[in-house]
Amino acid sequence: MNSPAEHIHSLEHAARQAAEVLLAESGLASVAVWARLGSLWQRLHASGPQTDLPLPESLESGVAVAAGFGALPLVAGSIRLGWLVWEGEAPACLSQVAALFCGHLEAARLYAEQTLNRLTHDTLLDINRLAGECAALEPFLAQLHQLMARMLDAPHFHMALYDEDSGQVRYPIYIDATGQETPAAEPYAVQPPGSPTVYLMRQGDMLVLGAAQLRSLAKEQGMVLPGHVPAHWMGVPLYAASGAVIGAAVTSRDGRQPFTQREQARFLFIARHIGFALDRVLYRHQVERQVWQRTAELEGVNARLRAEVAERKRAEQFQNVLYRVAELSNTSLSLEAFLAGVHRLLSELVDARNCVVALYDSAANLIHFPYCADAQARLLTPRPPGRGRIERVLHSGRALLIERGSHNPLAHEEADPAPHSWLGVPLYCGNDLLGVLAVQSYDTRTAYTYRDQEVLEYVANNIGTALARVRALEELQVAYNELEQRVRDRTSELDAANAQLEFDSQHDPLTRLPNRTFFAKTLRGAWDAFLHAHGPRFAVLFIDLDRFKLVNDTLGHLAGDHLLHEAGNRIRHCLRHGDFLARLGGDEFAVLLFDVDSLEGCEQIARRIVAEFDRPVILAGREVFTTASLGVVIADREHYRDAEELLRDADHAMYRTKQQGRHGYTLFNHELRLDQADQLALETELRRALEEDGQLVPYFQPFVDACSGRLVGFESLVRWRHPTRGLLCPALFLPIAEESGLITRLDRYMIRAASRQLAMWRSEGRVDENITLHINLSSANFHDTGLVEWLETLIDEYALPPSMLHLEVTESALIDVPDTAATVMQRLQARGVRLALDDFGTGYSALSYLHRYRFDVLKIDQSFVFEVDRKEESAAIVRAILALAAALGLDVVAEGVETATQVARLTNMGCAKLQGYYFGRPAPADEIDWARLGTPERMAHA
Repeated sequence: MNSPAEHIHSLEHAARQAAEVLLAESGLASVAVWARLGSLWQRLHASGPQTDLPLPESLESGVAVAAGFGALPLVAGSIRLGWLVWEGEAPACLSQVAALFCGHLEAARLYAEQTLNRLTHDTLLDINRLAGECAALEPFLAQLHQLMARMLDAPHFHMALYDEDSGQVRYPIYIDATGQETPAAEPYAVQPPGSPTVYLMRQGDMLVLGAAQLRSLAKEQGMVLPGHVPAHWMGVPLYAASGAVIGAAVTSRDGRQPFTQREQARFLFIARHIGFALDRVLYRHQVERQVWQRTAELEGVNARLRAEVAERKRAEQFQNVLYRVAELSNTSLSLEAFLAGVHRLLSELVDARNCVVALYDSAANLIHFPYCADAQARLLTPRPPGRGRIERVLHSGRALLIERGSHNPLAHEEADPAPHSWLGVPLYCGNDLLGVLAVQSYDTRTAYTYRDQEVLEYVANNIGTALARVRALEELQVAYNELEQRVRDRTSELDAANAQLEFDSQHDPLTRLPNRTFFAKTLRGAWDAFLHAHGPRFAVLFIDLDRFKLVNDTLGHLAGDHLLHEAGNRIRHCLRHGDFLARLGGDEFAVLLFDVDSLEGCEQIARRIVAEFDRPVILAGREVFTTASLGVVIADREHYRDAEELLRDADHAMYRTKQQGRHGYTLFNHELRLDQADQLALETELRRALEEDGQLVPYFQPFVDACSGRLVGFESLVRWRHPTRGLLCPALFLPIAEESGLITRLDRYMIRAASRQLAMWRSEGRVDENITLHINLSSANFHDTGLVEWLETLIDEYALPPSMLHLEVTESALIDVPDTAATVMQRLQARGVRLALDDFGTGYSALSYLHRYRFDVLKIDQSFVFEVDRKEESAAIVRAILALAAALGLDVVAEGVETATQVARLTNMGCAKLQGYYFGRPAPADEIDWARLGTPERMAHA
């Protein structure tokens, strides 16, 4: 904020205007205006020659003004602010001009004082703030000099502090423009004082001295002044709140201008505040130091208490360990177990991580090592005494404590690494020296002491007697150990065998893939996690290789195994990381696809698997193509209750793929679910029908002699007279019977019904023993070991000649169970039952079947008979089959004969027996036209 004078004129400008007014109003020759600046005088303006004008210093000293000259003091109150001097006669307006100019001088003086007071106030506030913020003395002093520089023009400034503990005066702040180094700490109480600063602190009053006064004081007090003596020196002692002197603040400067009264008062005022602030900082520092000392004392007391508690605990622990050692010595433990227990207990008292027990056998002159627990040493074996550490204890019979670098060197024993510290004590039983108990440390932080030696010696005295007793049982223990080792070896072998059995029980031995059991377990786990909403959604893929049985039968089982292994690799190649592949058995595989949210991802993988089988497989040097049929189902909480239903629906979808032509995939949907539900209901109804009479009815279709037209036999075909669905053909329920395992019951049901009907016809005289009855037999019956005995009982029950029964077998039955089928067929033929190979030519038509199995009849499939009179290819196939049958001595029956042309063509080819709609449709027993069947001519020309 500017003063009123500054808003009007500066002092120089006001002085010039005042001089101009005076010169204009009178005939003055010259005028000068002087203003006081502290102890100095400043000429603000001068007009005219100034040589003879009086000076303010002479005027202040009382020198009279010469004639022709004038001087007027410029006074405000009692303060003289300046002088107005002139040459000539004073004008009338002189007093008015002087009064006006005094106003300017007073305003300037007041403004300067206000600025100085504001600066002083701010500096004192900053000093107080520093005293409150600084937790230590050093940062407070570091910023104090910067604050002092605001107030004083002090190129030389230093601060001294008195340390009561050391009795020294030190100089934490020492600023010297001449480059003089900080003085060293000096004693406070000695005589004479070492410096003016110490003298100042002793006197306790402010000192303001010139250079001469400073030298005189130094000479008087016997002080040594620094190399440079300032022209003006000022010092103030620093007092604490208690009144004690805690230091001093000293400033000095060179030049002619001494310190003014105002500067001295200001320095004294600031020094007092510095003293109080410094006292606060020192007091806080002292309190903190006392707290620290008290804390250190308490920590020391606490440490001693802890040491006493630790010592008591150690004594209790020592007694406890000795008691447990005594308990161990009274047990029947083996030597190694006993020593291991001693080692474990010894580790509670000393650092015994590395422990060795050596026993000396005087008879064999060998040192044995029954116990050795060492982190770095090799396994110790019996050896003759040498010059090692253990031998030194044995020779001296006394304890030995060695540390690396001591006068007892820790030499290496053979190839063992040298420990940092080693302690060994002798083991005695009475007066007999048994061996050595030794501990050693490789850690440089662990060094054994004589106290550890005492502990080890006491423990050794307690285990010596026990060692003698245990050694007496050593031979027996060795025998026990050998027996236990054999048991352990056997147990290890059993564990390995069990582990292998467990792996084998969960994995397929051929492909090394998880088997059905493992897959079912994983599927249940995935379903349970999904069901409880903390597992990802997943999908199940059911994969079946098409025509695998053909490859297995034509190229052999080894080629089939190779195909299965290659199929597993190809499927695995199509899957993602984390998907689960398993072989369920045979040519069936299953996949769990995790993290599936939609059908698109499943279809992509399914298409990839289907496409993977477009490439040929090299089996036995031949390119073989096989395809895959897939069924896909996605986990759904709405439609499924357990994991097995997912696998069931995937299997159902796979079979739907096969029904649609194979080599593809089918997504299980609601439509299939409805169809599945219908099949499930039909399965239940089929079971009920097998328990009742009248629903499952045998239909009989005749076949005749091609030349005479005479009836030669019937084929029994099953029909289902469903109470609500009506008459059902076999294609609707036979697949269900096969999938559900009811096919065996159904076959036996129909064999019994047909045999019963045949026996009735014989008793009625309608047929004789030359009429044969053909009954279809599925492959599932070959798994039944009681089939042959059951047929024998049935034949005996109805008194039928066994040769009247012809069991028709398809090629698929032979492929499913070739070895079992061969055994059962041989037993059946041995009892007189005839066998027929049904649908020959449509399946694999492997000649090995005719060579391996002894068939009596071949039945030509109707697909060849249908075109035998129109396509030469079909005729050639039929002709080849007839030639093959003739060569093997087999009867032949042609199925599906429907026209006279077909009859004529087959008769000309030499086919002996014919069957088809031309001669009669399948019909129940009570609807057979016996009159028509009994007339050969009518049959031949029907």
